[in-house]
Amino acid sequence: MLVLINLDSAVERRMAMAQQLGRAGLAFERVGVDLRCVRPAEVDLQIASHFPGLQFDRKSLSNAEIGCWLSHLSAWQALLRGTEEFCTVIEDDLQLAAGFAAAVRALESKARADARFDLVYLGTSSRNVSQRQRTDIDGLAVHRPVGVIFNTWGYSVSRHYAGRFLQHGPRRIHLPIDHYLGGRGGRSRPCIGVLQPTVVDEDPILGAASQIGPYTKRLDRSRLFQNVRRRILASAVSELYYSLYRYL
Repeated sequence: MLVLINLDSAVERRMAMAQQLGRAGLAFERVGVDLRCVRPAEVDLQIASHFPGLQFDRKSLSNAEIGCWLSHLSAWQALLRGTEEFCTVIEDDLQLAAGFAAAVRALESKARADARFDLVYLGTSSRNVSQRQRTDIDGLAVHRPVGVIFNTWGYSVSRHYAGRFLQHGPRRIHLPIDHYLGGRGGRSRPCIGVLQPTVVDEDPILGAASQIGPYTKRLDRSRLFQNVRRRILASAVSELYYSLYRYL
């Protein structure tokens, strides 16, 4: 099962992803909850209607970030309504590698279930990944992260974790979904792995045009912060630093 996170207004992004997925021969469902310019009462109505057991900390999260949460949780609900054991969720500003379709199939196999990862990232800008703590899943190498993973470009989530979160997860959420899933979610956080080599990467043009940044006051969502972060990650200093992870 494959779900694309895409807002109704993001037509260019939808077309770009549909073309890539079409070339890969993959069908997909689309979900997108846009709360960026919505009044607080409407936000409360959306949450109460679809996720009545959850509350979101308005002091910590913007409407845009709550909408991002609801988009991903809607994908998890779609998984739970069906019979599949896993769901691949991708955002709409990605470039898919040639091995994407094969990776999706492998991560939906019985071998994935035996590996017991709740969530496997298909790609991430976070490079704090152990090269020694590795699990082979149907020909794929899935590595343990060392620390927190900070984005949700694309991942495969298990039915077990999605159900556990929606039934027994936190009642009040104060972190963006990327921070929460990546390791800061406390006892409710998933057991995560990172696929290497990765099969998704951020589109340099679409990814730079954040759909959340302009609608939140968080410093780490600002364009300046993101541009500096990208420059550092692409630098020789970053290469030297992350080379240490091969020994972990």
